[in-house]
Amino acid sequence: MACPHVPGRRLGLVVIIALIGIVGIQSALSAPRPLKVGAVSRHASRYVGKQVTVAGYLLARESGYVLVSDEPGGRIGHYDLPVTGEGLAAVRPQVRYVFDGRLLDHGLTSVNGDPVHLELTAPPAAARP
Repeated sequence: MACPHVPGRRLGLVVIIALIGIVGIQSALSAPRPLKVGAVSRHASRYVGKQVTVAGYLLARESGYVLVSDEPGGRIGHYDLPVTGEGLAAVRPQVRYVFDGRLLDHGLTSVNGDPVHLELTAPPAAARP
């Protein structure tokens, strides 16, 4: 009959558990949590020229861009974020999406008066619940 308290077996199990934890932490760190739309639009100067990932809802479609908000509905406000790029035709209302792109402070005049917009570097993807 095998003894369950073999010293080498316990050490091996600890090493495996530690490796699984490290892999989980690394994958969580490699996928940054999306920012809120308002966090970016209210503090745009921190993000202009940088790659940004935001999560939000389609609020309105305009000619050549969409407006994205933290809320799934409501009036267009100054802190809603204009977004340009490929894949916006597939974005649907009432569904939360992740938008990944570069925040620019030129090249678009939006209906809400926001001087910045997010230019997508990847198509939007439905956000995980």
